[in-house]
Amino acid sequence: MKKNLLFLAAFVMMFSYVNAQYSVLLVDDDHNGPRESARIDSALAHSGYTYHTFLIDTVAPVYDTLKAYDMVIWSTANDGASLYLWDISDTLDYKFNAALRQYLDSNKVVWLDGLDYMYDVYKQTPTTYVAGDFVYDVMGIETYVAQSHKDDTVGTYNGLTMALKTANNTITTLDTVKWKWSSLWYGDAFDITSDATALYEMGPADYDFAGKINALYKENMVVSSLRIGSLGKGGAYDQNAIDLLVKEMIIAAEAGTFAKSTVGIENNEAAAMVKAFPNPANNQINFTFPASNKVTITVFDIAGKQIMNEMVDGSNGSYRMNISNLNSGIYFYQIAFDNTIATYKFSVVK
Repeated sequence: MKKNLLFLAAFVMMFSYVNAQYSVLLVDDDHNGPRESARIDSALAHSGYTYHTFLIDTVAPVYDTLKAYDMVIWSTANDGASLYLWDISDTLDYKFNAALRQYLDSNKVVWLDGLDYMYDVYKQTPTTYVAGDFVYDVMGIETYVAQSHKDDTVGTYNGLTMALKTANNTITTLDTVKWKWSSLWYGDAFDITSDATALYEMGPADYDFAGKINALYKENMVVSSLRIGSLGKGGAYDQNAIDLLVKEMIIAAEAGTFAKSTVGIENNEAAAMVKAFPNPANNQINFTFPASNKVTITVFDIAGKQIMNEMVDGSNGSYRMNISNLNSGIYFYQIAFDNTIATYKFSVVK
């Protein structure tokens, strides 16, 4: 009974969260001349969402400021020196500042974007991280591989000329990201952890770091090196592209795509192997799990009402479910097999 009450309580809290007026705080942590955040601010104004902008001068926002918002967009633009983003007290494991960590722990969404924020503390590439490191566990980065322009030494490109939408990106419709300039300097290239989702990768195919990731998310942490305030083409900024990218990312955040996915788990080791993709889904969703002869998959709506239940042969460790009858919104799937019950959240976008 206690387990069921906790499960329903999680639905109630999520229901309250989704139906509140969704709000965004833009934090400008860029001190390199003219603030690029003005164009992100314009995109937020055009999005129709409630928002405010916090321009860091000498003090970063405290947790009491952050917690009033559902999403924080933390922009470093092209600043890579003494950012307020980081807590530098532990040089063996750099972490975000305490207020931002507390905000992430509260299951709110953080989107970090800009250039050089990794260089600000790590200074060199490649740098590899392991489980237990903040960058690995929270940011979803396994290796800080390279910086465009600084590290690309072969081929014909001086810097990154484009970022390409990945096959797993079901969130944005901007297939190719370009900038005001012909190439982007000091864009970060990453290898990501197995539980992170790639959104954009470096291109074109013959570029030194083609296929390396420069935008990703892991649970409620979105990391990108797209310099979103400077999207453009032909020597001009493209406000329409900035508007589109920003609004689609906020829509995904509001839909629960970036929220911490675990609602309830028994047997953590086996449950950690349960995955669902794509997320957000459309008409079908694929589940993977440890192979088991008997697997039960149940789908609940956000109010906790059971709407689908299928008992499947899970001997091959995967199952594709038809969800074409589901409307856009947030749902939960519960997978039960052997002595394991795992409950996670997913969203449907039609």
